[in-house]
Amino acid sequence: MSGLGFLRTRQWLWGRRIALIAIIAILAFRNYGGGIYSWLRGTTAEGDVVITKTEFRPDLRDGKPAWIIRLKNQSKTTTYTKVELEATYSDQTGKVLEKDKMVLRQRLIPGDEQVVASSDFKARPGATAGTLKVLSASR
Repeated sequence: MSGLGFLRTRQWLWGRRIALIAIIAILAFRNYGGGIYSWLRGTTAEGDVVITKTEFRPDLRDGKPAWIIRLKNQSKTTTYTKVELEATYSDQTGKVLEKDKMVLRQRLIPGDEQVVASSDFKARPGATAGTLKVLSASR
């Protein structure tokens, strides 16, 4: 059998088919792997809803502070309408004064980023700084 005679054998035929299937699988995973993985993984609100920027304003009228929050929905499929946050208030020295929960009723569609202004429901005497953390989000 000559060198080119190998190209007519069954082994070469099966080898080409396997190589073609492998190339298609690699390209499909490269292009659609992240979407398939997130679809199989399901949605987790803690990972999907992210706070990209916060600003705590302690010096507004009536002695009640306010928040300016930028939220981003990193999910590709899920729209969230209710986001629960944990707010931690601290003084000038960094001592934690109190923690409280906030609920934002804001429609976040997949891939969207929105700025939300929220005034606090009670006065926070002595609070000069604040941090937020996402606890949960629901549809």
